[in-house]
Amino acid sequence: MKHLFVPLLLFCAFGLSAQTKFKSNDRYWEAGILIGAANYSGDLAEKDIHLSETRLSYGAFTRYFLTKHYAIRAHLYACSISGDDANAEAPLVRQRSIRFGANLLELGISGEWHMLGKERYTNTGIHQHFLSPYLFLGLGGVLSTVKPEYYGAPQDRDKFLTLPLPEKGKHQQFITAQMGIGVRADISERFVIGAEMGVRPMFSDLLDGVSINGNPDKNDWYYLGGVTLSFILNKPNDL
Repeated sequence: MKHLFVPLLLFCAFGLSAQTKFKSNDRYWEAGILIGAANYSGDLAEKDIHLSETRLSYGAFTRYFLTKHYAIRAHLYACSISGDDANAEAPLVRQRSIRFGANLLELGISGEWHMLGKERYTNTGIHQHFLSPYLFLGLGGVLSTVKPEYYGAPQDRDKFLTLPLPEKGKHQQFITAQMGIGVRADISERFVIGAEMGVRPMFSDLLDGVSINGNPDKNDWYYLGGVTLSFILNKPNDL
């Protein structure tokens, strides 16, 4: 019996050590990329969005988990958006004959709520595979290069254009809110894949370069989402 006591004591000590080692494993950093699509609604989109105007979006982000349920994320995304009166069903809107394209660079920070978040490791150090849906809310700054143009009949230009295009210049800066949903799949100790979709309500009606020539009482929006791949920066022993 005395001979069994020492191995048993060592086993218990190892178990307690493992639990202590992996007890606080819900704080960690990750960095990743997003590749997806963007769309827009505003003066040159009669409907909320026109799927034919969907364009590429891409970028990089870093995320820090404060707990298994809450994280902070910073990102730098780029995308293109466009709109065209030719997509409208109303004849008068089609006759206006304005279209635009814009390249956007977005720098943002947001908070995330992972409602089903789990610790990545058990108390004994075994990695857990799990799905984690989340909601996010934040603010962003946008640099825009916009190019609207009138392509209708020259004799009708003064009928539809009160101001020259773009109304406030080609290069502009905006503040935007950002909110949306996503899901992460923790597939290994180092890699996480996911997908998300977010909306960007603008505090401006000039994202498309058109306001007075359109509807100055309605601000513009754009939408950005895609698939994500991220890499866990912490080593398992650091968690």
